[in-house]
Amino acid sequence: MKTFLATSLLTLTALTGWAQGTVDFRNGGITFATAADRFVYKGGIGGTKLTGTNYVAGLWFGTPSPTGTGGNFAGRTVTFRPTTTSSPGTWVVPNPVAVTLDGVDVGQTTTLQVRVWDITKFSTFGAAYAGLGEVGWSAPFAYTVPTAGSTPDKYYMEGLRAFIAPNCLECPEPSTLLLGGLGVAGLLAVRRRSRA
Repeated sequence: MKTFLATSLLTLTALTGWAQGTVDFRNGGITFATAADRFVYKGGIGGTKLTGTNYVAGLWFGTPSPTGTGGNFAGRTVTFRPTTTSSPGTWVVPNPVAVTLDGVDVGQTTTLQVRVWDITKFSTFGAAYAGLGEVGWSAPFAYTVPTAGSTPDKYYMEGLRAFIAPNCLECPEPSTLLLGGLGVAGLLAVRRRSRA
């Protein structure tokens, strides 16, 4: 009887918590209703999936922008899997992980965005972004908080899609370096001709 009461109380507490504007913050290890690529890649989508416990993912909600700014931090970061993982491109979370979206009520729709950065270099995403560090972010996507009593799969981030991280904000693209080098070579060639 005591076990039944304890289990009932824990279940009621869990269901109440899920009803308070929450989302299951996982991109792997679960079966989504829609088949889509939700991994995080390094270099290019479809290539090498991101691994390394120095990288963390955080969740923003409200009005995040496509450039990785704005919105409210959901108050939790999770570490990516180590390089020895058999599930690259995903972060490590308990099963399930309910992240609270403060101020977002049941039935309301908000915009979510996942952001990734190297926490060994910058303690927050804002610091990494401002410091031109290695960062990455998903495209913003809509999420509607399910009604009380919904099945756990209704809390999944169905709208999340694959993205690239980290992008080094301070590193010029190789094509930029190539064009710059060609420009310098052209100027040198013109200078030599004008001297001759």
